[in-house]
Amino acid sequence: MALHPPSTLRRLFVEAATRKFARNVPDFVRLQKLVADNGGTFLNDHGAIRTADPAVRALFVRAARVLGLRRELDYSFPSKKLVSFDLQAVGDDAHQFKIFVSQVDLDAYPADVAALIREDCLEQIAAADHGRFVELIQQAERTGSLGAADAEAFVTHFVERLMSRPGPALKRSTLQAVAAVSGEAASALALGPDFNHVTIDVTAAGFPGIEAMAAAMAAQGFRLLPAIQGAPGTKLRQTATMAATMDTPVREADGSAGMAQTEKQFVEIIERGQAHDADGAPLWAQDGRPLVFRNFLAANAEKIFDAASTKVAGMDGGSC
Repeated sequence: MALHPPSTLRRLFVEAATRKFARNVPDFVRLQKLVADNGGTFLNDHGAIRTADPAVRALFVRAARVLGLRRELDYSFPSKKLVSFDLQAVGDDAHQFKIFVSQVDLDAYPADVAALIREDCLEQIAAADHGRFVELIQQAERTGSLGAADAEAFVTHFVERLMSRPGPALKRSTLQAVAAVSGEAASALALGPDFNHVTIDVTAAGFPGIEAMAAAMAAQGFRLLPAIQGAPGTKLRQTATMAATMDTPVREADGSAGMAQTEKQFVEIIERGQAHDADGAPLWAQDGRPLVFRNFLAANAEKIFDAASTKVAGMDGGSC
């Protein structure tokens, strides 16, 4: 029986998560076509999730280790009420797929709003059954690989069940209360721990730089953030589309089903430059090539967060 090591499991995960993302985000499909028409290659630099549930975060990190991804650097976003970290493949290859995980910082919320978030998390936990998934994780932790059938079951559960809201719809009152404190956290609750964005590598896409790719996207009608994050020549430059306003099922005060307008998923483009050490000196790989920066910059990410932020205005069904 063929065994799938972490690198293979990671590839299968990225393929499945990318297909799921494409089902929900038309801009992503359009951007894939733009890259193909440009003669470039689609390289998914990273995906990002947001979650309010520490238990979900812990299970996500444990499952990501099966994919060969380990927790590396921490990032803090006090104005967004989020704390984050990246999950990276071991080694210096900046082109390996990564995951950026953001946790809603419940300690930064008013006690009554934090209680509403915790209530929603408990409802989702009660509806989830991750028993078999945990067994597969344990198996991979013991052996370092999974057989083909187990690998398929692991990846399917990871993408379709862990990265979802398995329980009842979010209460409209909770969505409103959270959005009044943090639009990013409101979007996180509305979406669940799915990828809120995936990121296309500019160079692999066949563009000479991020300005050229952003201009090509704008010419095709993509709505982009107002500025590119990161100055020319720096180690990380990125921008993103604005998340489309989407219908999101909610529960009304009387228990009936309703619909709210939220912004949840978008597409990012990224240009990675040479890494530097703490003294600002450029870093080089063992073969003499520039060592490409593979982590993230909090100042950049804070602006990227603005691409999916659900505001209080429009919670009655208008634009938000």
